[in-house]
Amino acid sequence: MVKKSTTQKAKEKVASAAKSGADTVRDIAGQAIRAAAVAAAGVALTRTALALRGGARSAEPAAPRPESPPRPAAKRAKTRAKARKASARPAKKKRAARRRSAR
Repeated sequence: MVKKSTTQKAKEKVASAAKSGADTVRDIAGQAIRAAAVAAAGVALTRTALALRGGARSAEPAAPRPESPPRPAAKRAKTRAKARKASARPAKKKRAARRRSAR
């Protein structure tokens, strides 16, 4: 076996240190990329949700409103003259007038 020189041993140690450092840097870079991707996805989802909500707000007024059901027919009102006469009479006269109209 051939003896390795000091410089050769130093080169191997530097190379192994560089490899482990590169692995560490690669791991850190991968984590940074994943974190950036998660943050970008969060921003994209937030903006998409806001855009969809804004579209819903503008679509709501454009949607047709359901019509209310028809009201029952109103009772026919008394003529003004009869209403004024009835309110102007005292109670006894009103009763007598009702009896007369009932006959």
